[in-house]
Amino acid sequence: MFAIFHLIDHYPFRLLMLHLALGIISVEFSIFSTVWGWSMIIFALYNILKYRNHHNAAGFFAAYLVGLEIVLRMTNAEIIWEFGKYGIVSLFLLGLTMENFKRHRISVFIIIYIFSFFPSVFLVSYEDINIWRQFISFNLSGPLSLFFSFLYFRNRKVFKYEIIRMLRMLLLPLISMSMILIIRTPDLDEIVFTSEANVQMSGGYGPNQVSSALGLIVAIIALSKIFNRTLFNKDIYDYTILGICSIQAYLTFARGGVLTAILSIFSAWLISLGQVKSKTLRAGKTVYVVIILLILWGVAGDFTQGKMEQRYISILNLTSDIENSRTGRLKIMAIDLDIFMDNIIMGVGPGVARELRFDYGYNKFVSAHSEFTRTLSEHGLFGLLGLCSLIFLSFREYNHRKEQEKCILVCFAMIAILTMLHSAMRLAMPGFIFGMAFLKIQLTEKHL
Repeated sequence: MFAIFHLIDHYPFRLLMLHLALGIISVEFSIFSTVWGWSMIIFALYNILKYRNHHNAAGFFAAYLVGLEIVLRMTNAEIIWEFGKYGIVSLFLLGLTMENFKRHRISVFIIIYIFSFFPSVFLVSYEDINIWRQFISFNLSGPLSLFFSFLYFRNRKVFKYEIIRMLRMLLLPLISMSMILIIRTPDLDEIVFTSEANVQMSGGYGPNQVSSALGLIVAIIALSKIFNRTLFNKDIYDYTILGICSIQAYLTFARGGVLTAILSIFSAWLISLGQVKSKTLRAGKTVYVVIILLILWGVAGDFTQGKMEQRYISILNLTSDIENSRTGRLKIMAIDLDIFMDNIIMGVGPGVARELRFDYGYNKFVSAHSEFTRTLSEHGLFGLLGLCSLIFLSFREYNHRKEQEKCILVCFAMIAILTMLHSAMRLAMPGFIFGMAFLKIQLTEKHL
């Protein structure tokens, strides 16, 4: 176990190179991805149990699993669909058990949040138990993973190097994802940019999820520069990764991940201005991040012949988006609100709104893009209570934290909430990141 910590702390660049290679192998051999995913979860559970979760082993391995989830899906690994969410729930549950779970990590607001989903479960038809299970699993595994992430991380005191360790573990498999995107990018003359999200530039997988993952990479690297930390040995390596992933995110044409990264970085930077030490150094490194993002924005805009700028500007034209967008994200949200108003107390039950959206005017059965409107339509006023408790919890915890902890909380909570706003909880990432937002920093640095 300690050998793994030593490796991630002292040889991050070598691990970076290794994961570039793993990305290449995964594209060619899906069986490798299957073995990668299952062996990782088994290895993690074994080490948490053996070492009784010393040195935050559950958080360490869960971070890696969160990054790995999208790689496994993109490469068609033989895993259950909610592998990432149930995986981190298992790791956190075992980790808490090994530690003799501490009551002070429980908040009444997070209890309200998770219990707000239960009443409407009884509205789902029991005629086909398999369909009932799928509805519950697909729609409630996300809130469940958020709940256990919060329980595990809230008020957990960690050293700064342990936070960097977790962020490295999270980024490594996402670097493999970036390599997969490079390999799967078609020839330039075959790429067609339209007014919609570009599946070609997202490796054939969902542009929204890929954009969210790429935006997370950008936000984490930017946050490390605000804290004057290096993730992969030298700043130049970090900036190179940031540059590659930012232009990949731009070219997916999926706006959510990019805007989420920008807003979270800006918010973290504003909070960091209140810190006294190393202002000039932090400001300088943040400027480098901004310059890279702006330069590559121009490059991507020229490459797409202005279509990328048009894509982002179209956000302001809400009427056009609702009526003409093929994906109809805003239309789905509007329909969810109609379903909520017609079933205001209990909602219609988890997963039931997917079919009802067709009856309410959408042209096919479709899942929600926003966790917030999905919660309203499927859980009614109970869901509204749960969402309010989640937002209130974030503000309340903010007031009980020091400046650096506030910076982390604002950045990560914004990433999680904004991701849930535009891409629901399809990935384990928003739940995990929301939990990490509530870490506390141990002041005395002491390595293993």
